[in-house]
Amino acid sequence: MSGLSLRDVFNPRPITTVLMAQSDPAMARALWNDLHAHFAGVVLAENASEVRTLVLRHPEVRMAVLDMEVVGLEDVRELAHTFSELIIVCTHRSPDDRMWTAALAAGAVEYCHPDDIRAILRAQTAA
Repeated sequence: MSGLSLRDVFNPRPITTVLMAQSDPAMARALWNDLHAHFAGVVLAENASEVRTLVLRHPEVRMAVLDMEVVGLEDVRELAHTFSELIIVCTHRSPDDRMWTAALAAGAVEYCHPDDIRAILRAQTAA
């Protein structure tokens, strides 16, 4: 393992840029501020098709924080299948156990309220 540090072994590609899609403008602004405090770049998507386009356009995006009112479970499933290294966090203004189970089954690593920045940040290590 010469030439590799412990950081390389445990976090080979640190997340520097996050993509987010959020339906509520006030929540989007708050989430953008929270994410920007932890990541160098935050890319905004307005709909499910733009999420895919922006992930392709910005290869540095390694995490997507997606409002389930903007993207559906099929979109999550397709993104997880197409971009296997993309960490997907689904959010909803009123998350429940049924949707949490469905989102994780579709390929998300977390499902939480959009203001739960701790859960979003923990998703980096859960993937």
